[in-house]
Amino acid sequence: MTAHQRPSWRGVVRWFAPIVWNYRHTIAFAYVFRLIAIVASLAAPWPLKIVIDNILGGRRLPPVLRGLDLPGAPGTLVLLMGGAIVTIATVRAFAESRHATISARFRERLNTDVRDRMLAHLQQLPPTIRTTHRSGELVLRLVGDVDQFVRFQARTVPTLVEHVLTTIATLSLMFWLQSELAMCAVVLLPGLALLVRHYGTRLGRASRERRRREGEVAGLAQEIVRGLPIIQTLGGEQHARDRFRRLNADSLRAGIEETAVAAHMERTLRIAHAVATALLVAGGARLVLAGRLTLGALIVLTSYLTQLLKPIERLNDLAESTSKGLASGERLLALLNQRPTIQDRPDAIHIEKAHGVIELRDVWFSYGGRRQPVLRGVNVRLQPGELAVLVGASGVGKSTLLSLLVRLFDPTSGVILLDGQPLPALSVRSLRQQIAMMTQDTHLFAGSLREALTPTGERLDDRRIWEALALVAMDDFVRGIPSTLDAVLGEDAVNLSGGQRQRLSLARAFLLQRPILLLDEPTSNVDPTSEAVIADALGRMRAGRTCFAITHRPSLFAQADVVYRLEDGCIVPHPHALRVVARQGAV
Repeated sequence: MTAHQRPSWRGVVRWFAPIVWNYRHTIAFAYVFRLIAIVASLAAPWPLKIVIDNILGGRRLPPVLRGLDLPGAPGTLVLLMGGAIVTIATVRAFAESRHATISARFRERLNTDVRDRMLAHLQQLPPTIRTTHRSGELVLRLVGDVDQFVRFQARTVPTLVEHVLTTIATLSLMFWLQSELAMCAVVLLPGLALLVRHYGTRLGRASRERRRREGEVAGLAQEIVRGLPIIQTLGGEQHARDRFRRLNADSLRAGIEETAVAAHMERTLRIAHAVATALLVAGGARLVLAGRLTLGALIVLTSYLTQLLKPIERLNDLAESTSKGLASGERLLALLNQRPTIQDRPDAIHIEKAHGVIELRDVWFSYGGRRQPVLRGVNVRLQPGELAVLVGASGVGKSTLLSLLVRLFDPTSGVILLDGQPLPALSVRSLRQQIAMMTQDTHLFAGSLREALTPTGERLDDRRIWEALALVAMDDFVRGIPSTLDAVLGEDAVNLSGGQRQRLSLARAFLLQRPILLLDEPTSNVDPTSEAVIADALGRMRAGRTCFAITHRPSLFAQADVVYRLEDGCIVPHPHALRVVARQGAV
């Protein structure tokens, strides 16, 4: 995406506003309690003013209290003001608690909603997204950027609104009480804001440097953990530890620098705060001595000055949170702006159960930006009950052919048909529900073995699962481990051998009970025993299914009904085929 195409904060707002609108009632309730808390905080010093000015100072009571018939007036009024202080504090505490609870609920629901929307969009993008975005970057978008952006919406924006409303209300009350002191506060605030921004810039640089160093430490740590077996085998433990120690030292220095800048900033702000308070108190005291201001009013003004300084002291944090939130939103929008290459037509047909006849007619394909076609006029017919095998050198387009069959991409020219219907005429979801696939990357989710075998979340009868395990000769192994089907697999089933993972992947494909079975190198990187088991299982699974396997290994030839060879993007005769197929232009 070029610079002029980069999403702006206005684009982020347009995208996000309809999502937030769905939570308008929750947001409204949250703001009601936030407003109550603001009013309570502004009212908090007034009972003390009444005690000092009207009870201790002997001044006339405010009009609202003059009409009260209070027995033992001064003592009763003191008790009444004490009760008012407790009541205001209770109301404020209750309002802030309710606001925090409602805001947290809104934030978590919004987080879940946006993550779900982002994942749904990500799942529609072509596999080539991995060529422009590293997997870690995509995970960061899905988790980190969503969290940062939602925090900005659910925390930073309401805090900004609160500070603006509080500042306006506080200054209005200060001008009502004493305009000269209020003007003094107005003059002081910009100076304090500039001071915060000055130190905030330095703190921002130090914080970014610390995060960068911490990211380097985390990245190296991940590489060391993932490559631990290789490191141990090659005797590279000390070298890895030295690299890790150096990065840790850099991270330590960056952390100390950030802490030093933050401490300097806090010290300066405390002094500035004290100077501002001293000026207000000194000026207010002179007005009290001149009879132009009451002592209670001076206390209220001092309390309000403290409230005015709070948002100023947090100015840098709020600016950083805002910039981070908007940047995260722009990155999310940039990902959302990448449109799926495969989408359903308005008149797409939904199929329930396919017969399984697949035809490729003069199929050509080249990836975007590449002039050289990967496939050149491929013609293939796959039929139910047959196991077709495709062989060829690495990089000639065998896996691309499988990607076309499941419509991760569409042919550049030519047509692929399922039961006589062109694939674009079928809904993508219903098409893929006809296909079970076994890839080189077994990708078994962490969790129980039962969950790993049911990727669609369907609850299967244990009898069916044991049948599938028996088909791939894994039943005895599973019965021999604690918890059997409920045994916990590690990430990507790393606690199993490569052959066992391949067998489980095949069992998973069998359990889907779909009419089309596609296999990408099902016998690669496995021992001879597992290879024989998988080949035998495929021979039995093909009954009633259209089976199409890519392989480099000859072990599947004995089970195959037809063998194709892909060379230079074209189907050519294969010398070991049981039924040589080399038809160009006719099916």
